[in-house]
Amino acid sequence: MRAIVCALASGVGLYFSLGLGEEWWLAWLAPIPVLWFAFGDTKGWQIFVAAFAAMALGSSSILRAYGGVLPNPVLVLAIGAPSLQFAASVVAARRVQRTLGPLAAMLAFAALWAALDFLASFNQDGGAVGTPAAAEVGRPVLIQTASLFGFVAITFLIGIVSAGIALGLRTRDSRLAGIAIAVFAINAALGLWRMSTPPSDRVHVALIESDETVGSVATADRVATFQAVDAYVAMIETLREAHVRLIVLPENISRVAPQWRMEVQAKLAAAADRAGATIVAGFNTERDGVRHNIAWAFTPGNSLPSTYEKRRLVPVLESSVYRPGSSPQVLSSGIGLEICKDMDYPAMLRSDQIATRPILLAVPAWDFGADGWLHARDAILRSVENGVPTARSARRGLLTLNDRYGRLVARARTVGGFTVLVDDLPLGGRGGDTVYDHIGDVFGWFCVLSGSVLVAWAFARRAP
Repeated sequence: MRAIVCALASGVGLYFSLGLGEEWWLAWLAPIPVLWFAFGDTKGWQIFVAAFAAMALGSSSILRAYGGVLPNPVLVLAIGAPSLQFAASVVAARRVQRTLGPLAAMLAFAALWAALDFLASFNQDGGAVGTPAAAEVGRPVLIQTASLFGFVAITFLIGIVSAGIALGLRTRDSRLAGIAIAVFAINAALGLWRMSTPPSDRVHVALIESDETVGSVATADRVATFQAVDAYVAMIETLREAHVRLIVLPENISRVAPQWRMEVQAKLAAAADRAGATIVAGFNTERDGVRHNIAWAFTPGNSLPSTYEKRRLVPVLESSVYRPGSSPQVLSSGIGLEICKDMDYPAMLRSDQIATRPILLAVPAWDFGADGWLHARDAILRSVENGVPTARSARRGLLTLNDRYGRLVARARTVGGFTVLVDDLPLGGRGGDTVYDHIGDVFGWFCVLSGSVLVAWAFARRAP
């Protein structure tokens, strides 16, 4: 009965904080019941089942967005993989506690959970989309450590704080909980200090999106495509007196056939000239007989756009249709281009920012409705890691403007018809200049090494 209660308590907390959850504060508390149970006198298999069940319940929140949309094997993997990682970390930390003591157990759980989260980010199909670290985007002051060590540092902090509190409660040693609270406070203080730097400049940005105004994505329907393009051009015209410098439209507005591609481009190029703004818009089109999911960037005075091809494709839904691109793209103005799922891959984005040094990212996107905040906060994490603001315009999701510290400048949920969001996006330096950009995944590999060493040491010693 105790195992069930603890698994349910942790599962509910994880459900409302991770995945589609939005209660950032629960992420720090949710692991505590299962960890408290694990650090007692309980059989290992019971601990594993309780921890697995807790994370499976928590991860099941994604079904609200992806159930019936993604293939069942993908959904099973999306729920089962983080559950296995969490359960393995809990069981291993319990072994470390029994042989090496509570402080070592705190470090072991945090390092192992962070290490497995870090290794999962190299998965070509999902990247870091499921990281527990994303839960803290709701409180930017708590995620500034990502600028030092990447998203994995946030997972580590959540792990060490929750393990310290659980061990303090289990052993009745207030010093352990005190260490956990001190770690939380130091992280918050670092965030406050980093975010105190004022912006060096601002750029006036507009995000435009309509869930209803789309062409035919699957087939080349000339009439539907031009109706969608004309509708977006008309909305851009309404911004002529707003003096915006960047306009971002959503991903994959329509399929554009090569035969009338130049006509579509001419309409958008003319709109960019009249608005005096760079326009970034997502479509799909063929090149050499192969379809690509693309973003076109139209700058005033240029009839032909810069083209970026999406590199990370949604498994099955996109990977069976499009060929991925191969390189990043940055405009002469310093605006970098990414598309939707590209933002889920920390290593790729870090490499992009170091190579191109953008002043901001323009990101056309397409969400699944309920997952708008889940997907937006992954993009925001990349902003903090690499020190670059982001303007993200997502169909069936959220329009978001965030600064290099992950603060939301403006946010709007799409409503079916046109949604327009206009605001000043703070700038500060260029992307690719954070500590994380310079040292890379050193901390991630430290977690892998330290977690492995602690577990090996624990198994090499006989438990009392």
